[in-house]
This record gives sequence, C-alpha cells and structure tokens, in this order.
Amino acid sequence: MSTECPHPLDLCFRTQSIRLKLRFSMVTGLICLALCGCNTSFFSGAGQNALTERFSSLFGDKNTRSYRRENDEDNDFGRRYETPLLNEFMSVQGDSVRDRVVLKGVGLVTGLDGEGGDPSPSGLRTQLQNEMSRRKVANPNSHLASRDTALVVVIAYLPSMIRKNEPFDVRVVLPPNSNARSLKGGWLLETRLFEEHTVQNTTSLRPQEYAVAGGAILTDLLADNSRSEKQASLMSGTIPGGALSKVDRDLSIVLRNDKRGARNSERIARAVSGRFHRYNRYGQKITCAKAKSDLLVELKSHPQYVNNFARYRAVIGRIAMSETDVARRMRIEMLSRDILKPGLCEEAALQLEAIGEEAVPYLRDALASDSIEVQFNAAQSLAYLEDPSGVGILKQLAENEPAFRIYALVALSVLKDDPDAILALRELMSSESLETRYGALRSLKELDPTDPFLATRAFENRFEIHEIDSTGEPMVHVTRRRLPEIAIFGKQQQLRLPCVLNAGDSLRVIGRSGGSSVEVTKYKLNREPERFQIGNRLSDILNVCSELGATYPELVQLLVEANAQHNLTGEFGMDRLPQSGRKYRRTELGTQESGTGTELDPELRIGFPQAVPQLFDELDEKELARNESAEKLESLDFSEVARKDSRSKSGRPDTTLEVSDTQDQAGVSAEPQRNNEADFSEPDPSADERFDSGTDPERESPPNNFSSSSFLNRLNPFRRDKPVFDGLTEPE
Repeated sequence: MSTECPHPLDLCFRTQSIRLKLRFSMVTGLICLALCGCNTSFFSGAGQNALTERFSSLFGDKNTRSYRRENDEDNDFGRRYETPLLNEFMSVQGDSVRDRVVLKGVGLVTGLDGEGGDPSPSGLRTQLQNEMSRRKVANPNSHLASRDTALVVVIAYLPSMIRKNEPFDVRVVLPPNSNARSLKGGWLLETRLFEEHTVQNTTSLRPQEYAVAGGAILTDLLADNSRSEKQASLMSGTIPGGALSKVDRDLSIVLRNDKRGARNSERIARAVSGRFHRYNRYGQKITCAKAKSDLLVELKSHPQYVNNFARYRAVIGRIAMSETDVARRMRIEMLSRDILKPGLCEEAALQLEAIGEEAVPYLRDALASDSIEVQFNAAQSLAYLEDPSGVGILKQLAENEPAFRIYALVALSVLKDDPDAILALRELMSSESLETRYGALRSLKELDPTDPFLATRAFENRFEIHEIDSTGEPMVHVTRRRLPEIAIFGKQQQLRLPCVLNAGDSLRVIGRSGGSSVEVTKYKLNREPERFQIGNRLSDILNVCSELGATYPELVQLLVEANAQHNLTGEFGMDRLPQSGRKYRRTELGTQESGTGTELDPELRIGFPQAVPQLFDELDEKELARNESAEKLESLDFSEVARKDSRSKSGRPDTTLEVSDTQDQAGVSAEPQRNNEADFSEPDPSADERFDSGTDPERESPPNNFSSSSFLNRLNPFRRDKPVFDGLTEPE
C-alpha cells in the first residue's frame, strides 16, 4: 500500500495556520478576562511586565526582545524591579536638632548662702515680680533683695515624642549684669516654661505653657582650676530630669511639594499604619499615622523606636508606597543578596526591617557572614523586629567595637523580656570600659527597670543610686543628663583613708588613717552637730548622706572631691556616654566590595553626631552657647505671657492662639491652660489631679520616670531643718 508524501509547502502553510489560530484564541481569552473585571496581580506590576514580554516574543517584537536582553545583563540575578519608597514622597520632621522646641522662663533660685544678689531693673525682673504676685507671694521685693536668692533664666529643649508628665533636662543661667556670683548649692523654685520664637530679630515667648521646672542645680564641678574658668562655670548649671512636660509632642510627616495631595497623604498614612501600630492600655489596636491634610500626616511613636527616632524615620522612609505580592517577593530576593555585601548591607537591612516579619529569615542568614558590617546591620534590624537571634553579635560589638557600641546598646534595650538580652547587658557591666558599663546600665533600665541586678535605691524620687555586682575593676559614674543617678560598679567599694569630704555646706565625711569606719557629721545653725558612725563602704556613706538630706549635686560634689584626693579605689567618670559618628576601619574584606569591582573606603563612619539615639542624647555645646548668649537673654520678651496672665486674673476670656501652625507641624499637642494660684512652697492641692488627668491613655509612662506628685514634691526645697514662709525658703 503506497502513501502519498505531503508537499513541504503544504506543511509550512498548515503550521502557520495553527500558530495564527493559537494567537487569536489567546488574545480573545485575555480580552474576555479584562471585560469580566478580573484585575488580579497578574495584570499589574511584575505580572504585567512578564505578560508583555511573553506576547512580544510570540509576535516577534525585536526591539522588546533586545531591551529585555540588555536588562538581564545589567541586573545581578536576571530582573530587578524598582519599588517606589516613602522617602521619595515625604520627610519626617520633629526628630532632629533643628526641630527642637526651645523653652524659656524666668525663675528664682534660693539657698545660695550669700552668693546671690538683688537683680537690676529689667524686663526679666518685672516678669519675675508678676510671677510672684500671681502666686500670691508676700513682699516679693524683699525676697529678691536677699543675698541668698538670685533671678535666673531657665532654658530647656522639649524632646521629640515626649508625653505629658515625662521629665526632661533643664539649664539654669544667670542673666548678664547679674549681681549674683554663683549658683552652687542653689534650688530652682517652680518655674513655668514657654516656647521661644523670633520675629524680626525680636525674641518673645508664646503664652502657651509647655512645662514646669525646678530642683537642685548641678554646676560644673570638673572645671579647670583657673579662677576665671571656675567662676564662669558657677554662673550656670543643669537640673537632670528637672522639667515636667505638660504637652504631648509627636512627629510629623510632611509631603514634598511635587507629591502634595490628599490622595498621597492617605496612601502614606495607610502604608505607615500597615507596618506600624501600637496598643493602648485596653488592648485596642491604634494606628501610628493619620492623614491631617494634603500636606501633613500625624505620626505617633512606636514602642520599639521610642529611644531611636532617627532609625524610626529611616525605616518609615523605606516602606513601599505601593507594591504587589510578586514585586515584594522579588525585592526581598534582591535584598537578600544585597545584605551580604558590606557596601550595600545598611540600606538592605533597613528595607528588610521596613518589610517586617517576612524578612526575618533573610536577616538571620546574614548573621553567618564574615563581615562585621553585615552582622551588625542584620542583628540590629532583627532586634527592632523583636527577634533575639543577633544578641550575641550585638554584645560582642558593644564591648569590642566603639563605633558600633551606641547602636548595639540601644538595639539590646528594645528586646523586652528576652533573657539573653538581659544577661548580655549584665555581663557588659563588667567590661573594662566605663563607657560600656554605664551604657549597658542605661540600656538595662530601659529593658527592665526592676531588674534586681541594678540594685536601685531611690531617694524620694530626687535621684537614684545603683550598686552593681560587677566582676571587673571598681568604678563610679555620675551623670548630668536625663536622670540624676549614681552608679557604683563593684560591691563593697571602700574609700581610701584618711579622708575629709564635703557634701554641700552641712554634711562632712571624715575617715581616719587605718580605720574601718567613717564619721558623717551634719551641721545645723545654732544647734549641736549630729554625728553618725558607719562602716567604710561607699554605698552606705552615700545612702546615709542622702537620708540626712543631701541633694544630688551635693553627692556629686562629695565624689568629685574623693576622686581629686585619690580616696576612690577605682576610676571615676561623669557623662561617659557612647558616641555616635565614630569611624570603623574595615579589615576583613580589604577595600574591595565582594563580588564587584567597587572600591570601598577603608574607614566607615557609623551614624552621625547630629543623630544620636535619644537613649544617649546630649545637648550640643554650640546650641547651648547660642541660646545662653547675653544678646539672647537680654532680648526676652514676656509681654504676651503677661497679657494672658492678666486676662486670666481678671476673668476675661483668653483669645490667645495656643498652638500656631508651625507648632502643629512640629507635632505639639497643647493642654488647656488653667490659672495656678499656688505659692512657691506648697504644691497646688489639685496639681496631682491636673497632671495625672493629662496622661496619654495610649502610652503609659515609663516605670522609672517620676510621677507627677513626686515631681512636685521635688520642686520644694528639701531642707527639713529650714522653715518655709511666704512660699520661699528662709535662709539660715
């Protein structure tokens, strides 16, 4: 049986016919799907691109095939999809030095023991007289004329994300041409603080009351021995944690001008809230971002970033504006490769952190890298994602690499209730570096303020003493920032005898050579001295002095004298805080980026001095000098404050705008003003209720902060032996 063989041309025509039918069927099916509204991720983002390329290959689009080949050659792993991130659309305001709200007020310092003076006639004196009259202080001029009091200007910097009733630091400065000579041993009576603003080179104060300040003043006890510098150091001082906020201050997201619009504002708020949320005390979920206008998005703090707003801002900027599941998976794949490269690992870690829990496995894989940079960035991001996998790396870097120390300690402080993080911080308090020890102490207080290892003893919330059971060399640390506290590293520390030490003017510690005990003597005017014999143990000596009424500055004075006379058995330090902006020298990979030909700088700066995490934040010396200059202090204008006080006193309605547009952008939430007629000495009976009623229900105050009632008690002179009259402490 014979079979006829088809002609080659017939086969060619049949094949082309089949291909045309297949193409027509596919196009018809896709059109039907589109008309039916099947808008899945297949038609957007990466799916659409892939579909376009497939049809181009079917229909023979040579230009498209050539473009695809060029892209494949340029990318590391075939295709690289660029996702728009939030930092292309907005910026975060309120968390940098330039965004700080400067607060100022005029107050009265008592207890100067003849170093004060009658202030000259000026606008500052007039305002202080108005303040004393407002508080119903009798004979204000007689108090101002006393050599034991001094008029001062009080300056503070309202921190970002502070809540009502939370404390922050205060600066106290004698104004130009003051007749007072020293603030040493002084106590600032309760002082209201107002926002400073400058219009046409005139500095005035808005009438909105932001905070109240007061307490024992700590002068610079470590100044040089030259007479002029030592005298200058006594003309100003600080009160650690000496102000109590009366407002909430949030951050703000501001859209860029070319991206401004209500739709973009809502999209940014949804994107941020999709990644960050928090819970109130009732367990209700609360979003962290809310669109306020086409330009502004209100941004609340997140518990994980409450002590590192710079990182909070950086992570928010890496959140995707809009991204499909396919595009996100492909971006994660790209980032999982980038994080293993020292030159790209920081940006990759931030983007993975912004993605959230889905990125945790890739960050864990990066911990096995040989690069310290890669390990650090991966471990830090894991900590903020509440994953303790990198605790060991963070501990090692905090102890051995000064450039990474500050960020490693802050990262350890956010791993709540993690036993490995707590143990790591405890072990770091036996480090050879006093900076590392105190940094670990502050981090552990944030992590668990009730940890028994801290051995904290609080003295009526005026200050705290910690006696750490450290295995390293004995050390002592004091601070002038954040909270007044003394850290004794090493139990059973003793003083080298003999010694004669002073804690203010009324307490003296005397130890004789060869003895095993010391005598603490308290002197009183027109009374016999009280003498107490106690064992030669540093913590016991400080505790007894505190019980006898010593203030925090007086205890610091005792320790400074002990260090100068070589009575301490170990190192003594003040404000030994980890620093930002230090340089790390790359060693493990040389100067070549692994897998590329990119040259890397052999030295890498970690962070910036202007973006210090709030846990270790310090005031900038240049900023202090600028705000404490004679020109600034002399030009203060209290007229708006006086007008408002006058309206309140007369009972007329106050029409003053409490919060301006610029304040609203800075994230300040004002509390309605109330007329406070309390005098200087006795707290307003309703003060506790007034302050407590302002507590933010969405965020509880940290347990180591002062309560409102205890803070108001701190504002009264802690002189149990001194009578109080007319709202002022009577000098002895």
